[in-house]
Order: sequence, then C-alpha cells, then structure tokens
Amino acid sequence: MSWLAALCLAGCAQDPAATDAVAAPASDATSAIAPVQPARLKVSGAQILAPSGKPIIMRGYNWGQWGTVQPQDGADNAGQGANSVRLPLRWWGDWKDGVDSRDDGAPGHIDPAHLALLDQTVQWAAQNHLWATIFVDSNNGQGAEDATNGDDNFWTDPAMKQKFIEVWQFLVQRYRNVPYIAAYEILPEPRPTGVSNASVRAFYDSIIPSIRALDARTPIVVGPNNAYNLHDLDDAYTTIDNNLIYTGDYFIFPDADPLNRMPFISDFQTTRNAPVWINQVGILTGDDGAMDLATQVLDGLEPLGVGWSWWTYRELTTSPDQHGIYYSDVNGGWILKPDWFTFVGSYF
Repeated sequence: MSWLAALCLAGCAQDPAATDAVAAPASDATSAIAPVQPARLKVSGAQILAPSGKPIIMRGYNWGQWGTVQPQDGADNAGQGANSVRLPLRWWGDWKDGVDSRDDGAPGHIDPAHLALLDQTVQWAAQNHLWATIFVDSNNGQGAEDATNGDDNFWTDPAMKQKFIEVWQFLVQRYRNVPYIAAYEILPEPRPTGVSNASVRAFYDSIIPSIRALDARTPIVVGPNNAYNLHDLDDAYTTIDNNLIYTGDYFIFPDADPLNRMPFISDFQTTRNAPVWINQVGILTGDDGAMDLATQVLDGLEPLGVGWSWWTYRELTTSPDQHGIYYSDVNGGWILKPDWFTFVGSYF
C-alpha cells in the first residue's frame, strides 16, 4: 500500500475531525483504496471554517525553500501551536537554489524525485495535523520581468498553460483524499508584463473549473496581480466559485508604514464578505526595529481575524539577517534564531 493510501486510512481514522467517512480497507497491497471524503475546511462569508463548523484562523510557517524541510519540523511547528503550513512545488522557473520540478516526460509533468519529496512533505504535515496549503510556483509561467523565458508564459503560450492545468489535475487527483489538505493555491505572485488585473483574474477563473471537476470540496486560494499586491485585492474578487480564499503578500519594510495594507484587507472583507489569508508575512530579521515592526503587523491582523503563514521557516543563507527562522551554517547544518522562533510562535 502506498503512503498516500496508508495516510488516508490511518490519518482519517485516528482523528474524528479529519474525516467525514472512513475508507474501506484495500483488498491487497497493490489495489486502490476506496475513495474517501476526508474533512476539509470550508469558506463561509468572510470566515474559514474547520470541519467542526467553528471558525479557524490559519497560522503557521512557510516551508518555503524547496527541499529544506526536516523530519522534525512538523512536530516542532505543532508544538508551538501552529495549525497550518504552506508547501511549495517549484515548477518551470529559474530558482536561485537551482531547483525546477518540471519534467514533461513524467506523469503530471513533475520530476518523480521532486514528487516524492512533495509527498513526504505533505505526509509530515498531515501526521502533525497541520492544514497544508499546496502552491505551484512558476517564475517563468507567471510572466515576471526577470523570467528567463522571454515573453513565453501562461498568458501568451496556450500549450504551456495546458501543461500547467495538467500539473494541477495530477496533484488534485493525488491529494484529494489525503487528510489535512487546507487549500490549493493556484499560482502565487502573478506579475505578467502588460497584463491587466482583470486578465489575471480571468486566468484563475479559467483554471478553477479544472480543479473543481476533480475536487469540489477543497478551498482554492487566489490573489491579485502585481505579485499579490494587497492594494489590488479587490480586483481579484470573482464569483466563479464560492469556496475561495483570497490572499496577498505582507512583507514588512522599515521605510514604510507597517499598517499601510490593513485598510485594503478590512475593506475587502466588508464589501466582498470573503476571507483573506496572508500567504507570506515576514521581514528581514536584521532590519532596524524588525521585531517591533512585525509586532505591529501581526497585532494588526489579529482583530481582523486574518490568518497568515510566516516567511519563512528555513532559508538557504549563511546570513542571520535574512527572513528565515533557521539559516544555514557553513557546514550545511542549521542555526536557529531562538528569539524569532519564540516571537512568531507566541502568535499561534
């Protein structure tokens, strides 16, 4: 039996909050398990509801730099009180760590080794009851000005967009019966050159039906143009689906008002009656007054009932002044920033 089958059977059965129905046992080690309906989060107005029907505010970390997650991270996060995590699949991009999961010759256009790593990461999250938001990141596909593929992206190349849809169809079929999948985040931080906010919204609208045809229950995350700019949050609103979570970046800079994006979030919640979750909030920890600025932002999100995922947990840098709660030592190990670990954890 695959780990996916085992996780559906064991994970759903061990926690009443993790399933609406219990899967029938597989008849042998190679047979497919019966379809299950693991419990899912659900959007209700401006709130996200847990399977119990009570509101849940998702707070946790990004396990954001591909391949950095360690076996103990899920337990450590949950031990702090985190209830969620954001997980990447880097696909079709020029990443600073040299990672690209795209393989057009493999099922789902995903390199098998990278898929195995994603499977393992999803498993670690689920085993620790962390609601996992999976995102497919694509520097080239999003049309960023710094992309290496020139003008070729999901807005200009229908064939590449179709491959991207097939990536999502593959992932949804793979994880739709796995417990503790919080949401599918289609494409983070879109910033296609010369493409309007309305066209970015239309892109998401065109992808959502392909996901919903396979999974009608798991929430989907979408966000605004201009790299998830919260100033453009209202332009991301769509009526194509009522089980959507809206997101944006909230990176904190010492030369700007740390609360300058709060009104856009609050207004959106009120006028659109839809939930907001910050997919990335963070600051360079070496910035002057960094913890005071971060305190203002996290305190500001609290009364709005807006959850967040801290950027980031582990970062491949030897500098202690970057975003990571952990950073690399010169020998390839990890160094914890205990004050930041305690600070972020105090908000869980």
